[in-house]
Amino acid sequence: MPDRHAVTASAVRHWLRPPVPWRFQVTRLYAPFVNFSVVGLVGYGWVYAGLTKASYPGGAWTALWLSVLGVAVLTKVVLAAGPVFVGADRMFWVLSSPVPREALLRPRFLWLLAVGAAVGACWPAVVSGIVGAVVPPLVAAGAGSACGVAVVAGAVAVQRAGVRPQGWLSGLVWLAVVALLVPLGLPVSWLGAGAGQAAAGEPGLLGGWAGAVGAAWVVAIGLVVVAAASLRSLRWSDLAPGGALAGVARVSVSWFDLALLGAVLAERRARALGRVKSARLRGSRLVVLAWCDALRLRRTPNAVLVWAALLPVPALVSVGWQGAVVPAVHLVAAFLATDRLAAGLKFVCRSPAMRRALGLPDRQLRLAHLVFPAAGAILWCAVTAAFTPHVSAVNALVSAVGAVAVVYRIATRPPVDFGAVVIDFGVFGPTPLGLMAQFSRGPALLAALCLLQLAL
Repeated sequence: MPDRHAVTASAVRHWLRPPVPWRFQVTRLYAPFVNFSVVGLVGYGWVYAGLTKASYPGGAWTALWLSVLGVAVLTKVVLAAGPVFVGADRMFWVLSSPVPREALLRPRFLWLLAVGAAVGACWPAVVSGIVGAVVPPLVAAGAGSACGVAVVAGAVAVQRAGVRPQGWLSGLVWLAVVALLVPLGLPVSWLGAGAGQAAAGEPGLLGGWAGAVGAAWVVAIGLVVVAAASLRSLRWSDLAPGGALAGVARVSVSWFDLALLGAVLAERRARALGRVKSARLRGSRLVVLAWCDALRLRRTPNAVLVWAALLPVPALVSVGWQGAVVPAVHLVAAFLATDRLAAGLKFVCRSPAMRRALGLPDRQLRLAHLVFPAAGAILWCAVTAAFTPHVSAVNALVSAVGAVAVVYRIATRPPVDFGAVVIDFGVFGPTPLGLMAQFSRGPALLAALCLLQLAL
């Protein structure tokens, strides 16, 4: 006979998360509802503008490799987070209790599948806003949602297998970036303008599109079955890292201090790296510090990967949006690319103990760690200015100098003083006094430079 007092998965979930009155739930959902409504309206305008314009030459090629880039980046992010993870409060029940493990993990797995399907369904809208409609909208949304479900399910299966395909995914990102630069920098009249729209409107191809969407969903459902079967065999080493990362991310967002999340990510990268070979460094202290910064970039390949992935962004915006805003977008993208190369500068500026140990003046330390971010900004702006419309040499110069200046301002700003007076502005909740001023050190300069770019 079944045990009437046996602990079930629903009882464990009910005990770990007590029910909340519906009034509090409505209050909690109000702010997300407003945010999603604003984003949805902006997205609707973007999609409508994309569906009503003709696709430019090379639109089908660009849409294909944008989708490949999106799948590769989404897979890397999902694998970095687990994707299935468990916090410290649930780890005992998952690993040591008689409750079936897959029953406890199934709600989070289904939630991840829903998020993957939503992201996949929205991605074709982003692509159509850039290059126009090259595939019927319903077909694109159905195929995109199937790809999102397949990415999440495949990541869960890979998580159980213990395989780490981050290197292969990084290579796929590099390939997609190079493929995206081809129609932006070279004439592609052989593709034909509006060819995607003409093909999408032919009735004879509707059956082929439906078959492609059906095949994509068959593959996605197969991966979901395999991933659901692997939930029962996930181990502590598979579930714990993602839970720790999610907890630190939640605390960093609540405290308005992303340095905590950066420290955890740096620790994870060091553990993945394992060990490195020691080498004798020769030259002056400034040369040695600059060389150490180069070694730091070599051991964090994702920083250079993001730097390269941002190369086609201004040109794609010039295709899908008004040309007047392209210089400002070029400046923001240059800042993001430069910021990925400034890990050494941020580390030195935020560690007084390290600065005292190195025994050099602060100005020399900062200049030594500013060599590679400045070189990366100059190279990035020079390359993108060669194939980005509406970006002149003056705009590229302003973007390079402005990106380095903003990165330097952000790296050298003082830490947040959580012991200061707290004021409730009614939007962000209780906020330490001076936090907004501290946040404005860097972003305010970036906004002023964006206005300058629009005026040039």
